[in-house]
Amino acid sequence: MMSGRCLRVYALIIFLLVLRGGYAEDATKSAAKTGIAVSPTITVAGATLTLDQAIDIVLKKNLTLQSARYDVIMSDTGYETYKKKYSPTLNLEGGYINQTLPPSGSTMFIGTKLYQYDVAASISKAFSSGTRISAGIQEAFFDANDPAFPPYKPQGDPGYNKPALFVSIQQELLKNSFGYTDRLREDILKNSAKMQRAAIVDQLSGLVVSVLADYWTVTVQRSAVENARIEFEADRQVRDIIARNARYGLAESYDLNQFNALVAGAETKLEMATQRYRDAVRKLLRTVNMPVDTEVTGVTELVDTLPELDRDAALKAAFLKRVDYRNSLLYLENAKRELSLEENNALPSLTVSMGLNTLGQQEDFPSAFTDAASAKYPAWQARAKLSYPLNDTEQKANLRNAQLKLKQANLNLDNIKLEVRDDVLSRLEQVRLQHTVLAKARIARVESEQYYQKILVKFRQGKVTSLAMRTAVEAMAQSRQQALESLVLYNVTLLQYDLAKNEIFERYHVDVEKYISEAKE
Repeated sequence: MMSGRCLRVYALIIFLLVLRGGYAEDATKSAAKTGIAVSPTITVAGATLTLDQAIDIVLKKNLTLQSARYDVIMSDTGYETYKKKYSPTLNLEGGYINQTLPPSGSTMFIGTKLYQYDVAASISKAFSSGTRISAGIQEAFFDANDPAFPPYKPQGDPGYNKPALFVSIQQELLKNSFGYTDRLREDILKNSAKMQRAAIVDQLSGLVVSVLADYWTVTVQRSAVENARIEFEADRQVRDIIARNARYGLAESYDLNQFNALVAGAETKLEMATQRYRDAVRKLLRTVNMPVDTEVTGVTELVDTLPELDRDAALKAAFLKRVDYRNSLLYLENAKRELSLEENNALPSLTVSMGLNTLGQQEDFPSAFTDAASAKYPAWQARAKLSYPLNDTEQKANLRNAQLKLKQANLNLDNIKLEVRDDVLSRLEQVRLQHTVLAKARIARVESEQYYQKILVKFRQGKVTSLAMRTAVEAMAQSRQQALESLVLYNVTLLQYDLAKNEIFERYHVDVEKYISEAKE
């Protein structure tokens, strides 16, 4: 009687395990048999999404990624700030003076009262050649009360408009010869902006992989809850049977003690698995910025085939696309430019400048301006200035530091080469290893199922205890869970392999620039 009842219980367990625990793997196998190209998909809010679509949702809705997009846009701030020096500058200036003078020798000629106003407008611009050009116009009007010499009558000298047109050019010939150091600084800032932008975009790809791994973690935890519930239900039903039989003297009390402990442990296991599942769902929904009541269901398809793994091709792709390696190359370029810049700064500063202006003077402004425009009263000047500090300790320290930074950049590049090589090879080996683990886990699943079927025969014959039967069921449930976890981990490992080559967005046809441009709107 006890054996028949237990048989029905464990038959129910097997049915549930086949129906639930093996769903993800069975879907993958059936697709492979029909010749369908299997690719990972996820199901959220009742919709089955390819990884391309899932990544699109992550990039659009994840709050961390949304914030990071703004960092990408702001990454060129240093370069844009530097470019300000090449922007034209407009200058406008004006003033007015009304002065009463104390009596003196000069007031005999110009009077004791005078007034003057002046206005000026100019525009200047610096060029990457190290040249600065300025041009403008200024106007001044001057008048006084002009007393006469005694005993003569006052002969008022009229007020005059005095406009002037001017242009000047300045050029550095040694320290910043024709803008040499300016162009070096500009290139350094460009590279720095590229490095910062690339690093942020690389963070985006890493976060995308993390989100997809979070989704598949939900799948694993969901399966763990189902298996824990099955084990709990089985233990409880067997415990109830033993308790009933013990009352009739058909079972030993220590068997009841054993299954009471098993039921308590299974119940704790179920509660802990349920909490881990809830935490995983909350984390996923928070990551994709979805409502807390969004339905998250299991994986419909996962990849279980081993892709072609070409060691040399993988390393070549990594050295072309890896952000850390490309940034280390840019860092080395910047170090070389910094050294050239500091060597140039050690030169004397030799500046030459030339200026041209024309003046005009008439009582009315139009006539005075005509004089200025016609260069009636021209003037030009040329100047040269040489400066060289005799003991510039700051410049010496900067030159020394630039030399040492160049050595550091070369060492850093060598180190990054080794890191990239090791990371790619490790990820490649992890893919092979995890595929082997997946195959072994499936073998273990099959073997545990066969073991159960064989021990079930012995159980019918009364040759196996209920505890041994329970152990067989538990082993089978664990093997199913491990097979699913191995399948999920294999797919995560494939993503990490693509991440090691910086091919996540490329492989899943994601246009990162599109998401960045959307952030500007």
